Amino acid sequence: MKKYLCSVVVCARWESPYITEWLTYYKSIGYDHVYLYCNDDNPEELYKTILPFVVGKDPFVTFVDFTFKGLQHQMYLHFLTNYHQETEWVSFFDVDEFLNIPAFSDISALINHYPGVDCIVFYWLVFGHNGFEKNPSGSVLENYNRRGIGVNEYTKYICKTESLMDDKIFSPAGFGFWHNPVWHSYKSINAVDVLGRHEFSPHTLSQEQVKKIEHTANVHHYMIKSYEYLKHRVERGTAGSFSGQVIWDTSEESQRAALEQSLREFNAYQDDSLTNYWKNLIHKAYATRVASPAAGTLISSNKLCSQSSLSEWSIGNDIHSDAKNAVNGIINGLAKFHTSLEDNPWWEIDLEKISTITDIVIYNVSDHLSSRCKNIKIEFSTDGYIYKTLFEKKDSIALGNILGKPFHIHTEDLKARFVRIVLLDRNFLHLDQVLIYGEL
Repeated sequence: MKKYLCSVVVCARWESPYITEWLTYYKSIGYDHVYLYCNDDNPEELYKTILPFVVGKDPFVTFVDFTFKGLQHQMYLHFLTNYHQETEWVSFFDVDEFLNIPAFSDISALINHYPGVDCIVFYWLVFGHNGFEKNPSGSVLENYNRRGIGVNEYTKYICKTESLMDDKIFSPAGFGFWHNPVWHSYKSINAVDVLGRHEFSPHTLSQEQVKKIEHTANVHHYMIKSYEYLKHRVERGTAGSFSGQVIWDTSEESQRAALEQSLREFNAYQDDSLTNYWKNLIHKAYATRVASPAAGTLISSNKLCSQSSLSEWSIGNDIHSDAKNAVNGIINGLAKFHTSLEDNPWWEIDLEKISTITDIVIYNVSDHLSSRCKNIKIEFSTDGYIYKTLFEKKDSIALGNILGKPFHIHTEDLKARFVRIVLLDRNFLHLDQVLIYGEL
């Protein structure tokens, strides 16, 4: 059994700003390993950038400093010579290429969907510069959501690694095998596209088939990120395997005009599929959040407050300054106000006018004294004289705090100016913070 099921081989030159997002993405869709061929003049910057991916017992990345510039074919052959025995399946993607698999949970599910094949071929969807003059900050997947209409003639793939161990692939005739190995191999490779076809020309696809490709699996190619990035690509050079890429040549007027036309075509259609995927991925990364359970507008900040009494542990000099500390926005588990020992002590906020209240969140203290606040009643008033009961809690369980879940009730558009919290016991009343959401 091989060490990895699915791996990616990538050649990187001047890609430090983009490599972390790229590696994270391929890890997120289930690839087990990446063989990263650094083609920089000095590999230190790229290596430091990916350090979290190369350290540890089972690193995600094998880092290779390949000092011979521009020899893309030879870098890939170096992988096949030295590492082919480690992975069952392999893909060859550039740092500006993201395999999009909307129909599958991960890459292994995709492979299992095409039983008995040696190679699964993906069509390019080419993205434009989204109108950026200079490279924007942030991730590629967040910034770029405009592409050309339809699929491009270029392809990439995932293939059984052993199928690539072929003399023709290792010869000059193997140049470009990373786009489709079928055309560069003496042996017969059972390859299909994501529609299950053995034909790989996009010109024979119907509109319905193109739509199915878009919703099944494809490669998002972020070819030009800005006019500034275009200059970067020209300066990087088109030596070796990159020669012949005339789109990067802007020295001639005709080439500049062709480039402008290409940019217009590559920005014709909005595609948010990977933009949304990346946003959801980030959201999942902090799905366990220590934060207020309510959303909306906070309307209680620094409003007028009062309480039933003071004690020697009060912070403020009077009932108003002490009570107001509960709406100062500092949530840390400490008591912000403190009443004396009494029957049914209370704390109250004045929103200064009748407001729409949607949520009330109460943070108890987080030390051993949190058990003092168990059973409470929440009252409301529009005038400060007549109070009605909104909610009563009598389960004898201490209110939550920053270490767990604060107490939260949704009030269904309550209209009130005053909100009062009453302790239904004889005890001290002290809380960390009270957050009220709604609309003033």
